[in-house]
Amino acid sequence: MKPNLQLSIVIPVFNEEGTIKLLASSIENVLKHYSYELIFVDDCSTDSTLATINSLDDSKIKLIVFNSNKGQSSALAAGIRLAIGKYIITMDGDFQNDPFDIPKMIHMISKENLDMVIGIRSNRQDPLLKTVPSKVANFIIRTATQLKITDSGCALKVMTSKTAKNIPLHGELHRFMALNAHINGALIKEIPIIHHPRTHGLSKYGLGRTFKVIKDLSVIIIKHKISMH
Repeated sequence: MKPNLQLSIVIPVFNEEGTIKLLASSIENVLKHYSYELIFVDDCSTDSTLATINSLDDSKIKLIVFNSNKGQSSALAAGIRLAIGKYIITMDGDFQNDPFDIPKMIHMISKENLDMVIGIRSNRQDPLLKTVPSKVANFIIRTATQLKITDSGCALKVMTSKTAKNIPLHGELHRFMALNAHINGALIKEIPIIHHPRTHGLSKYGLGRTFKVIKDLSVIIIKHKISMH
């Protein structure tokens, strides 16, 4: 164990064989001046994702393997539990998030003494099936809470270890990490980031999730408002 480890990067992966090597290499190049661990959580991939991770010759890599598909929230929860860095970074494994943005986010959270910095995908490279529900959810969050966040569903986040480890993660709650951190009293700011088009694999987002996102969000907000009275 390295008690003074600066960063823990937690990346849930499911059938991302085409991006693993590129992502790991990019992280290594961008974060060469930091001490970090890279935690992959394989959510029971059915392609060669697991074999690709195992082929990487890097002592900084840790791997958690699920024997059944548990979903992104459970994968993030497992990675965050294992993480020992001062700051915990979450990002997707499809390389739509760019590690190049991580240093400026670390600088911001440290300099401004924040609890979380979240990316804004200002030039988001996703289909309407993903962007419309996200915009609706962000509008509801801004309207119903004091959290004025532009893109709460962005996977690229930098958090203090304490903040990350106190966020509830089950079901589909990974979509609302910023909101739940805010409810816990976290100080959060956002910063524009790069967003690449998906070039490998398939999106795991379907129309049915749209309604679940809105339902889950409504439950969180109602519980929060009840607890405040």
